[in-house]
Order: sequence, then structure tokens, then C-alpha cells
Amino acid sequence: MSANKVSVSKAAKMVGVSRATFYRHIDEKSISTEQDDKGNKVIDVAELVRVYGDQLKTLEDVEKAEKAKKKKGETNQDSDNVSTELELMREKLKSLETERERERKQLSDQIGDLRSRLEKTEEQRIKAEEQKDRLTLMLTDQRSEKDKIEEKEKSHEQKFSDLETVINELKSQQEKLLNSEKKGFFARLFG
Repeated sequence: MSANKVSVSKAAKMVGVSRATFYRHIDEKSISTEQDDKGNKVIDVAELVRVYGDQLKTLEDVEKAEKAKKKKGETNQDSDNVSTELELMREKLKSLETERERERKQLSDQIGDLRSRLEKTEEQRIKAEEQKDRLTLMLTDQRSEKDKIEEKEKSHEQKFSDLETVINELKSQQEKLLNSEKKGFFARLFG
């Protein structure tokens, strides 16, 4: 292909339209085409200048634009790679934050459970201490000295009263015996 003739793709790029649009222009604007030795359509640059005039770009401009686009594509690809990596890092960070929050909640639950157990243990200790105190009170005489003395005096008075009763009963029995013996003797004498 000579420098004066370009392929349909390059002609479309020089004109600034897609290949499909350029094929329509071939029919609509009566752009003359030829075939190269391989049977592909080619267009003479002079024909493109005739139809498009000032709108036509040079082959050098098209090649520069393609290089810039390719370089921009590489930059975009690098940018896409960085964006992808950044997104992966964000997802990993979010995952780590979620895991950290889960661990924090688990530890908070364990702390709450331990506090609850500690409170229950403290309550049980207090109850055991109270029960021990009650048992100690039951086993020791907690009355004041005055009450103890009064209790002893009452006990002694009761014992004296019981003794008096026993003594009186014994006297009464002795008198009955004596009376029965006297009667028996007098009755025998006078009888």
C-alpha cells in the first residue's frame, strides 16, 4: 500500500468517524475506492481531501493520537490496577475492622459474664458470712451480763421454791405418819 492510499480503518480515523459510519459515507458521499493486491478496499488520500477538506487529519496526527491513546490506555490500566488494589485493600481493611469489632464484642461479653459471676460469688460469700454469724450467735450466749444474772436468780428462786414444796410435802407426810402413829398408840392404849 502506498503512502497516498490508506485502508478503510485509517481513513475512518483520519475523518474522525467509526468504520461503519465511513462505509455509509462511501455510499452517501460517493467516495471512490480501489482494491489493493490482497483484495482490501483502499482510499486515495486526495479523495478524502476532496470530500472532507479541512476536517481531515493527517496520518501523523492519527498515529500520534493512537500512540497517545495507547499510552493513556496503559496509564488507565495502571490506574485501573491501582484502583483495583485500592479496592482490595479497602475490602481487607473492612474485613479486619469487622473481625476486630467481633472480637471486641466477644471480649465485652466475656467481661460481662465474668462480672456477673463475680457478683454472684460475692453474694454467695455474703450469704455464707451471714449464715456463719447466725450459727455463731446460736452457739454462744449473746445475752448481757445483767440478763444472765437475772436468769440465774430466777433459776435459783425456782429451785428454792421447788425445794420448799418438797420440804412442805415431806413435813406433811411426816405429820401424817406421826399422827397415824400417835393414833395407833393411843388407840391401843385407850382402845
